[in-house]
Amino acid sequence: MGVGAPAGRWLLLDKSALARAGELDRALGEPCLCAVTRFEVLYSARSPEAFGQLETELDALHELRTDGETIEIARTAQRELAAIGNHRVPIPDLLIAACAQQHQAAVLHLDRHYDTLARVLAFTPVRLEV
Repeated sequence: MGVGAPAGRWLLLDKSALARAGELDRALGEPCLCAVTRFEVLYSARSPEAFGQLETELDALHELRTDGETIEIARTAQRELAAIGNHRVPIPDLLIAACAQQHQAAVLHLDRHYDTLARVLAFTPVRLEV
């Protein structure tokens, strides 16, 4: 796993990291997810049984609230990125990073977009090394 500053209380898992993470270093924070990650993971289920199994596994993680404040944070970040010509980041990544800022969480990821998002949002991107 990538090494960085301790994340604080929460370590928000991006779908790519959740799929590959294995045992997580708790010093980075308590693993959690948000609604966007939940939707992304459940979208990949190949059967009703797989959906149910994934849902059970995800229910074991704390879920950070995603609400109107999250959306407003994401809108502001997208505007700030547009001002520097860098706004074309995937919407799920934008929302996950906004949720991370809202809850003072770090984001465990395998995606270069989080480094871009960290330029305008206050969260710690933690790259998972596989």
